[in-house]
Amino acid sequence: MIDLRSDTVTRPTPAMRRAMAEAEVGDDVFGEDPTVRALEEETAALLGTEAALYVPSGHMSNQIAVYVSTRSGDEVWTHREGHVVANEQGGTSVLARVLPRTYDSELGYPEEGLLAAWARGAGDVHRARPRLICLENTFTGRIVPPSEQRRVAAFAREHGMLLHLDGARMWNAAVALGETPARIAEGADTVSVCFSKGLGAPVGSALAGGTEAIAEARRARKLLGGGMRQAGIVAAGALYALRNHIDRLAEDHARARRLAESIAQSPSLSAEARTNMVVVSTPAGRARDFADLLAREGIGCVPLGENRLRLVVHLDISDTDIDTAAEAVAKTAAAG
Repeated sequence: MIDLRSDTVTRPTPAMRRAMAEAEVGDDVFGEDPTVRALEEETAALLGTEAALYVPSGHMSNQIAVYVSTRSGDEVWTHREGHVVANEQGGTSVLARVLPRTYDSELGYPEEGLLAAWARGAGDVHRARPRLICLENTFTGRIVPPSEQRRVAAFAREHGMLLHLDGARMWNAAVALGETPARIAEGADTVSVCFSKGLGAPVGSALAGGTEAIAEARRARKLLGGGMRQAGIVAAGALYALRNHIDRLAEDHARARRLAESIAQSPSLSAEARTNMVVVSTPAGRARDFADLLAREGIGCVPLGENRLRLVVHLDISDTDIDTAAEAVAKTAAAG
């Protein structure tokens, strides 16, 4: 099967496995795992933050960010399809007990007028206190323009709010824009990054931010059961990926563009490459049917609602796989 469902399905490379097998380890709950510490320090340096915390998943990273940035009853502003509220089992309401306020936007970020409107009356005693804005720096593969991200960050500072940046695919955005990760993360109070999406590590994400925020995050990680012991074994995979797999993301982006161009040749389909993702528009209501038909052809993909498919290029996908996938999509489209 050519698995294009997500870039989380990769297997560790032989070099990554060797790094994991040979990792120097210690008890990370005591802060004594040297490999975890190296990963956290290098992540913080790349993102231009004071500190970082290794966690098992991006889900946990996002939820810890909300937990340490808010008080119970605060308002958290985010896209209605933002991962933090749409894909994490309502964790913001269960764990931080905050009130999500959501907006809709095809581009993934709030319009300037919307933020200003929501800020009006923020001091009203009847209203929950606006405290945190959550923003994804890629939204279904589409990069949020750095200028828009900085605009949202400036708004947050001006209105006494914090900004959490869900940078699950931060590395893809940095490579696509030719910017440093620190430049991409600029203005955010906390930043979540993933080592398994894109970079191909088997486990883990990190939350980065100021020293005090990350100290609180470390306590929250323990509260949530995320304290790990000899975690250097898995952190070594993430550290290897961080050191060796960022630049190669350009290959995934190029393959995604080639796949999108091939798919777009089918009269009934349109396709757009967004970093390492290809979003395919199908005839109305046919996305799930197309996904099932492609699965029979050995191509894994994910429906996005009723009219779109998502295909994600990653470390395990070759040029030959792209050609095979394109042929399968063309065959499926021709069959109706």
